[in-house]
Amino acid sequence: MCGITGIFGTADHSALAAMTDSLRHRGPDDEGRYLGKLTGMGHRRLSIIGIDNGAQPIRGDRRDVYVVANCEIYNYRQLRDDLRRRGHHFGTDSDAEVIVHLYEEYGDRCVEHLQGMFAFAVADGDRLLLARDRFGIKPLHYAEVGAGLLFASEVKALLQSRLLTPQIDEEALADTAVFGHPAGPGTLLRGVVSLPPGHTLSAVLTDDQVVTSVTRYHTLPEAEADPMPFAEAAADLTELLRATVRSHLMAEVEIGITLSGGLDSTILARLMRELHDGPIRAYTIGDHADHPDVVQARRLAARLGLNHHVSILTFQDFVATIPPYLTAAEQPAGLGGIALNFLCRRIGEDVKVCLNGEGADEVFGGYGEYINRSFRTRRMVDRLAALEASGRPVSRRGREYLDSLTADQPFPHYLRKLFAENMREQLTRDHLELLDASSMAASLEMRVPFLDHHVVEFAFRQPLAHRVDWELGITKRLLKQAVLRTWGDEVDLVGSVLRRKIGAPTSVLGHRERFIRLCEQVLPADYLRDDEYGAYFEQKSDLLVFNLYQEIFVRCRGVLPDGFTMLDFMAQQARRPALSVAG
Repeated sequence: MCGITGIFGTADHSALAAMTDSLRHRGPDDEGRYLGKLTGMGHRRLSIIGIDNGAQPIRGDRRDVYVVANCEIYNYRQLRDDLRRRGHHFGTDSDAEVIVHLYEEYGDRCVEHLQGMFAFAVADGDRLLLARDRFGIKPLHYAEVGAGLLFASEVKALLQSRLLTPQIDEEALADTAVFGHPAGPGTLLRGVVSLPPGHTLSAVLTDDQVVTSVTRYHTLPEAEADPMPFAEAAADLTELLRATVRSHLMAEVEIGITLSGGLDSTILARLMRELHDGPIRAYTIGDHADHPDVVQARRLAARLGLNHHVSILTFQDFVATIPPYLTAAEQPAGLGGIALNFLCRRIGEDVKVCLNGEGADEVFGGYGEYINRSFRTRRMVDRLAALEASGRPVSRRGREYLDSLTADQPFPHYLRKLFAENMREQLTRDHLELLDASSMAASLEMRVPFLDHHVVEFAFRQPLAHRVDWELGITKRLLKQAVLRTWGDEVDLVGSVLRRKIGAPTSVLGHRERFIRLCEQVLPADYLRDDEYGAYFEQKSDLLVFNLYQEIFVRCRGVLPDGFTMLDFMAQQARRPALSVAG
């Protein structure tokens, strides 16, 4: 797993070194660069596969074709064997090398052959290809600047080029105020775009201008007209998950697992224990030792013989983690993600790779909105009305998203749209990009078996009623049945099916409420009114987090200054000499 950067369409590669170096945390093991006539590419490497000889960029069989990739390709051995039979020559043991040979063999359709998570760039003479995996597990951002194009795994790398001036996009800010993130591919910085999941971007230089074309290569399947019986689907799902976890254990280093005591991580831990002979480290976080998730995770770890590590997040830890968390997240994200950020730093002390249950709720229907259509949209509708009344409309994509879920329609029609919508920005922006950001900030690769495209496509071919029983209020029905059918005699595993997981965000809920109260007490009464962006926010703490985001990304170009602390920043915003957590 790695970080990639690049410049296309200009011979000025002076910023490439700074762009690449800004991603050192994503790849502390190695660095490489390619400088061509039109393309410069940089790479930072976290060595997991092909440790001894997998340095990038990697050249293909043709002299002018190079790849830099941030990837784990779980079927790379099969692909490599097939490509060798077709006459391709391999110089490394890296899974990334199959990408450049697939490109030489199949062109832009090379992505269709890959099983795994990836974001990569292929330089082919006077042409550039960018690609992102089907569900956006790995990030890839770009910006068109003058006669050139910048791309990178993180926005902060783009900002190391002086060709790009960071400015807030107010339409994206309105989206964020309503939905929690920009709608569509844009970001909070004007001109900085995230390549959508399941898409490629091709770029060529024509008349001294870069011409780009974005193409979708993956769509979710429709439910089958003649579905298999529910019990048979649950049995097939168990076997599919077993095969998927086996493929995700591919590594030349130790692999750990995050264990919340909920259904998703329990399934992964049970399968990992079955498929892995050696010791397994499991990691849990809570705000106190008797947090229900900690208690259940402790029971499961004992039952499965896992080496269990519990991290306790204090309020002091919570406040201190806010600046590095936002620096990693690259968006004014909800503070519930601080627990994961804190935990990733602990995990990264031990291992380079970890399994995580992210994505199961979107694939199998695990949130409250899958059984209550106003569960999530009620607040969105209220916030949208308030913003529009003040002349701050959301984007067209944001309006389309909300209209699709609030339309007067039968519940199955709503549910079908919800599943499709939640696999887009909600999954990518609210979950996967934050998971990647927090883990890679700690030089840690998170793998998400529930988002293997075979698992996702299997689930989407099933009837809605297989996944959610909206009349009885049962979420994740198929996944729960798979556990009960396969391991129903294992009491602790059944407990994970029956209990409602509290989850990582609530392990910081008390800290977040305390932080909100602190902001209300110390920030000026006119803090929201006097700020040029204050109308976008409901409470002082939200504006404070946004102002911190501006400080880091607009003023400091994504580089957190040495010695920067949250309390110092709060004191500055409050126009007070000093603050302390104790005070």
